[in-house]
Amino acid sequence: MKFNILLLLLAGACLPSLSQEIKPKPELLPADEAPKDPEAVFSEGEPFELTDALDSPKNATVPVPEPEPKPEPEPEPSPKSEPEPSPTPEPEPAIKFDNIESEDYGDVAEAVITQPDELNTEVIEQLVDTFLNTGSIAPNKTKKGPVYANPVAQALVNSSDYWKIENLQAPGSIKDEEKLRSWLAGYEAEAIKVLREVALSGWRYFNDASPSLKLALDEAENVLTMFVRSTSMQAKQFDMTAVTDEKLKRQLGYVSFEGMSALAPSRFAEFAQAQGVLNRDNKDSTICDKDVPPPCALQKIDMDSIFRNEKDASRLQHLWVSYVTTIAKSKPAYNNIITISNEGAKLNGFADGGAMWRSAFDMSSKHHKAEFDLNKQIEKVYSTIQPFYQHLHAYMRRQLAGIYSNPAGLSKDGPIPAHLFGSLDGGDWSAHYEQTKPYEEESETPEAMLAAFNTQNYTTKKMFVTAYRYFKSAGFPQLPKSFWTSSIFARVWSKDMICHPAAALDMRAPNDFRVKSCSQLGEPDFEQAHSLLVQTYYQYLYKDQSLLFREPASPVITDAIANAFAYLSTNPDYLYSQKLVPSEHLDMKNSVIINKLYKESLESFTKMPFTIAADNWRYELFEGKVPKNKLNDRWWEIRNKYEGTRSPQPYNTSNLDALIHNSVSQVHSPATRSLISYVLKFQILKALCPEGTILSEGCILSEDTTEKLRETMKLGSSITWLKALQMITGKGELDAQPLLEYYEPLINWLRNTNEIDQVVIGWDGEGTPFTVEEIPKTRQPGDGGNGLPSEDRVAFPGGECVNGQECLLDSHCNGTVCVCNEGLFTLEIGNTFNCVPGNPADSGFGDGKGGLVIGLFNNEVTTPEPVAEPEPTTVTTTKMPPRVRAAGSLSTLFLIIIPVLYFVL
Repeated sequence: MKFNILLLLLAGACLPSLSQEIKPKPELLPADEAPKDPEAVFSEGEPFELTDALDSPKNATVPVPEPEPKPEPEPEPSPKSEPEPSPTPEPEPAIKFDNIESEDYGDVAEAVITQPDELNTEVIEQLVDTFLNTGSIAPNKTKKGPVYANPVAQALVNSSDYWKIENLQAPGSIKDEEKLRSWLAGYEAEAIKVLREVALSGWRYFNDASPSLKLALDEAENVLTMFVRSTSMQAKQFDMTAVTDEKLKRQLGYVSFEGMSALAPSRFAEFAQAQGVLNRDNKDSTICDKDVPPPCALQKIDMDSIFRNEKDASRLQHLWVSYVTTIAKSKPAYNNIITISNEGAKLNGFADGGAMWRSAFDMSSKHHKAEFDLNKQIEKVYSTIQPFYQHLHAYMRRQLAGIYSNPAGLSKDGPIPAHLFGSLDGGDWSAHYEQTKPYEEESETPEAMLAAFNTQNYTTKKMFVTAYRYFKSAGFPQLPKSFWTSSIFARVWSKDMICHPAAALDMRAPNDFRVKSCSQLGEPDFEQAHSLLVQTYYQYLYKDQSLLFREPASPVITDAIANAFAYLSTNPDYLYSQKLVPSEHLDMKNSVIINKLYKESLESFTKMPFTIAADNWRYELFEGKVPKNKLNDRWWEIRNKYEGTRSPQPYNTSNLDALIHNSVSQVHSPATRSLISYVLKFQILKALCPEGTILSEGCILSEDTTEKLRETMKLGSSITWLKALQMITGKGELDAQPLLEYYEPLINWLRNTNEIDQVVIGWDGEGTPFTVEEIPKTRQPGDGGNGLPSEDRVAFPGGECVNGQECLLDSHCNGTVCVCNEGLFTLEIGNTFNCVPGNPADSGFGDGKGGLVIGLFNNEVTTPEPVAEPEPTTVTTTKMPPRVRAAGSLSTLFLIIIPVLYFVL
């Protein structure tokens, strides 16, 4: 009896203080229970609604007898009569489109096309006529002259003097600047015809691929090649040194540069043949799987998924070594490409192929020295990012020991074997993201956006309209209506479209700008819409320049701007303003930000050291610094220096392992283009955002912040990329500091984590293996984990945090231990600390001086033997300044009190 009375008294003492907090909000109550405001005024135009009162303003007023009102019972007096809390108002959107005038977007109902495509009756009639006249639909063999798939393009050949290469004057013999000006004017008129036909042929083929349209495109591109070759030879008649007008000189430089087209036709054919050998061997070479006898059937395309999912390091090692050994047969073809590239470079006035490659960035030419040393700039970037890369490398190296069960060849202080990165070429580390990510919490933005798209009946075109209105709100001008009527925003399933890559296209005609995209509703293509729109704006803004300046200042500038705007399109404030995410997304959790940065670093940042290594190796080959029998050795020496990567074993010095990388074997241009573009992205991002912006969270743009960018775009390629960078950012050189600022939350997390785990930073050690205790337990595929990769990286209230541990459960680190956040009270039970919103002493849990002793005993019903009572536990409380908490927070105190009462009673 005493037990029951005591329990009721204690429960009654606790419940009054909680009753006000757990009362449901009025808006969550059923309609008949919610408090009604008799003076509520309904806005005009609200839908008709059945209610209990038929004469309410929402419904038609029909006279009906009013029922007798029932006397309402007197409300019971409440000990504390407090007004109901009003719902928290939604925050105001950070960006509004109220000032954006509506336009005609060429809207046509975007519905599934159920009718067949229109038939080309003209072609059918031609076939019928041919059959009736000849008895066959085969072409008439008796007709004289060639039959072209693209007669319009072919008709341009030799249509003016700009196609002629006979009787040219000696190079540099024409010194009259006015003659050059006149020649360039005629060149522009002729070139626009060729470029227009190439653009139209490409548009037709990419949006409705067929053999005939591919042939038409090939013919148009061949015509363009002929035009470029003839006009380049004519341009070389003019003396560059005699030109005083800088713009004319720049235009002449563009026209006279031939690139590899300067080679003799036979030599150019050899170059193309060598490239064909590399492509074929790369794609068609086959190998045998581990412990599988011939015939061998695995190709490179098959190994992509194997390397992403296989956790047997010995199998990956076998596949990697087998493949590089097989493609070593392409080594002579690659050496031939290096030799012929040097020949082409010398014909263009460069010392070697590497100098010609670098000219796109250092602005060097036959008549102009390099404006800066590109290699030194790249080395400066590497020295800036090296500490970040080393911490990421060290963290991943330790995780790989857990993923692959401490594989052979992996040490805790040496380079990482190249077959362990989750991809065949080792450039993309993202295959290991799920098993190594810092936290379990992921961004819910993609799911929220997709739900909003579906709820608001978005179409792919509407994503572009939203992006367009975003740009107009930031000061960009109106695009022509033809952009909306001519562009393709979604795949047309009745046609065989070539969807990849999506592109923004200047069709080389007044006000004809288009995008081609097979977009789908979702966050990735929402980003892509903004990326394509800003590229379209770049083309639109420089449309008034002369033809040779109707290009971006450099492809790296275009890529950087496009990627910056793609990133800004996911800013929570912007998405919230468009009702694409709820207001809860405005408060970005630190764990979500770190995960996002970590994933991006594995996809993009980790490629930066490789691009430096790949280019430096090829520059040495162009310069003849590497003996033929040391090409592979030098490749791994440079990769180890910049990347901390080593060759899997067994190693063969006669192979050419670099050919496993498409960026080496397939693309003959500087790999550091992607590095430069990636660095510029963050420089431009920092320049666009207001001062004090946390770059990892993005920002909202305005007309003022984009003014310099728009002015730069208008100039096109009439300025260098360094000048464009200076106009946008105020600094005309590469600077990786904004990149580090963007990644700062991740860098701090990596630094603390590696310090706690005592991970070796760098890869120049003696190859010390991991001990069993040093190997982390990683998440297995399908295992969600708990978001805490290692228990020694977190601490609870009262625990030590001197080594950078993250304090959990409403606590923070004071430099030594985790203490409760401001406004909370510390409830100490033995060696356990809890942060609670109310003073435990008010509910009988001590007087703050350790005065309450709670005895615990086993209260099981069936006990075969007496159980000794545990030692008494002292409970003390420490008061901290109070703060306002959410109503639901008191449930935490309630959950703490009830178990203690249960054991006490």
